[in-house]
Amino acid sequence: MLTRVMDGGRVWPRTTEAVLRRGLRAAGTMLTAVALPALVVAISSPAHAEEFSAKVLDLSKSFQRVTIPLNRSVTVETTIAVDVANVVTPTIANVQLLSPTRLLVTGQSFGSTTVVLTAGEGKQFVFEATVELDLEPLNRSIHEIDPLATAKATSINGNIVLMGRVSSLERAKRIADLSKLYMPKAGDKDGVIQNHLEVAGEQQVQLRCVVAEVSRKASRELGVNGYLAGENFKDAFLVNNLGGINPTNIGAAGGALANERIPFLTDQNGLNIQQNTTLTVGLPRVQGSIFIKAMADNNLLKVLAEPNLTAISGETATFLAGGEFPIPVPQGNQQVTIEFREFGVRLKFTPIVRGGQLIRLRVAPEVSELDFTTAVQIEGFVVPGLTSRATETTVELGSGQTIAIAGLLSEEVRAAASRVPFLGDVPVLGALFRSVNYQRSLTDLLVLVTPEIVAPLDPHQKPQIPGDEIKHPSDFDLYALGLVEPPEGKEPPVNEAGDRLLASEPKEQSVHGPWGHAGTGGH
Repeated sequence: MLTRVMDGGRVWPRTTEAVLRRGLRAAGTMLTAVALPALVVAISSPAHAEEFSAKVLDLSKSFQRVTIPLNRSVTVETTIAVDVANVVTPTIANVQLLSPTRLLVTGQSFGSTTVVLTAGEGKQFVFEATVELDLEPLNRSIHEIDPLATAKATSINGNIVLMGRVSSLERAKRIADLSKLYMPKAGDKDGVIQNHLEVAGEQQVQLRCVVAEVSRKASRELGVNGYLAGENFKDAFLVNNLGGINPTNIGAAGGALANERIPFLTDQNGLNIQQNTTLTVGLPRVQGSIFIKAMADNNLLKVLAEPNLTAISGETATFLAGGEFPIPVPQGNQQVTIEFREFGVRLKFTPIVRGGQLIRLRVAPEVSELDFTTAVQIEGFVVPGLTSRATETTVELGSGQTIAIAGLLSEEVRAAASRVPFLGDVPVLGALFRSVNYQRSLTDLLVLVTPEIVAPLDPHQKPQIPGDEIKHPSDFDLYALGLVEPPEGKEPPVNEAGDRLLASEPKEQSVHGPWGHAGTGGH
């Protein structure tokens, strides 16, 4: 360590130990070895040491930033004459000095680096060069896809960020797909597209579906069965079992002798009257009977289902109003498991809101009901069949518009005639040897859908709830008049205690008595 020693007004640079030894020998003073280190420390420590500090300069107001497209060059013009230009990270950007005031900067890879410029008298200036994607062509394409959109694409570290608002979900998807074409390789990994686009307007769709069906069915039948036998017909008998209305079992009496008259018996063991026999005519002395089946049947069926369902754009919503019925499934070893199958009014749809209040709709309505006419028996269980009307399709229409997605007009005629040859062709009497069946059915089915873009209700708005209009009857209305609700438009009065008072006579169209609305003719 160096120090200064004053000697006759002169300053001599000496080492500390040399100065001390010479000073001690000249003075002739003997110092102990303990005092020497303390003296060295006292002389070598400065009286006032300078403190060191470092801080980052805030150059945000004067700092310059330049964005360079990847694999492209830009010309940067400065206001000073530059002698030398250096780049901190040459792998990100390359700088060439074209003239004292112009630089050519080329983007090499994604990232940011600092460019140091050296001017006259050794003065230095810096600016930041950031290399990103050139997304100007992409932004022009976005404007062409959706002129009313405020969407814009920006590049961050080689990734594309989509921000702003578009007019429809479909156009947002098209913009995101188009952005993939401008995404190059970022080193060994693919870049990422961050989609932060917002769709303008409401994106919730309420679907009203109407399934209306009217079915008419009519059938007519006429058939005759019978037999004729007895004492007056010793050698012959006649039996008509055409159509199987009432099959007859007629035969000789047991134990009858062959050399005597053999009677033909029609007792309970040989003749059974079945349920589908509507008319029986018997001739006991002649031992004859006639079985006639004559029927004229008319059926009418009307089905009206109107399910409503709401879903957000792009999501699938389902609705079921019905139930489940059990189906036994034999598993062997006399074991049976139960499976359930749903039935009722079902609705499934997926809406997609497009621009211009257009809605692309994939909808699948279904109406099914139990049909015991086609029931089967499994392991002693009766399993009914299902009568179902279902459709599935994709349509596009405006908000509030209605379209018929399915329709059916079916007319079916079935006719069957059976006759005994020759005898069945005889006029009038031939009806005893014929069986005819005529059926005709007419079905008219229509499925309508009406999608509508909706918004939630405000807190001060209250929707109408089913049952709000139903009023509770008073004791007089219920017990004396048989009304299950007060007259329409009249609420039973109450006293101060809150008890309902007696109501007056009911008006027309109130629900009372048996289930249903009263007509103009009274109860």
